[in-house]
Amino acid sequence: MKNLLLVLLFVPAMIYSQSQKLNGIDLNGPKGFVKTENLTWGKGNDIINVQSFKGKFTVKEFEEICSKGSRATEYLAMETQEISGTEYHICWQYGDNGMLIGIVPIYRNGNTYMVTVGTYSLDYEESKRIEESMSQIFYMIGYMISRVTLF
Repeated sequence: MKNLLLVLLFVPAMIYSQSQKLNGIDLNGPKGFVKTENLTWGKGNDIINVQSFKGKFTVKEFEEICSKGSRATEYLAMETQEISGTEYHICWQYGDNGMLIGIVPIYRNGNTYMVTVGTYSLDYEESKRIEESMSQIFYMIGYMISRVTLF
């Protein structure tokens, strides 16, 4: 009976856990984000998703894939940002649904973690829409780079 009570005590904690392990890395979303699906966190109209695969993209391969966009996104640009002494390549896309999307590959221990983040640009005041949308994208990407590289 005690064992059953212990199991019942921990089931809600497992169901509502915001973090998830991927290849031994403890991933979660920034403060206020909740887990919505497998390796996906959201807050309002902001979303973060992580996928992983064995191997590493070259910059050229990543740009070729990213520049194609998708069925519902349009490629905007490719940008290189130095974050904590490491260069990261960010692909910018814009969705038919008004989402500004940033995609960044992060390489660690033989795996590439493809972090995709998006924010609904129409949530922001028109005069500051681009600046605030990009700021939110950089915030989410920066957070996830830290999670993937440090935890």
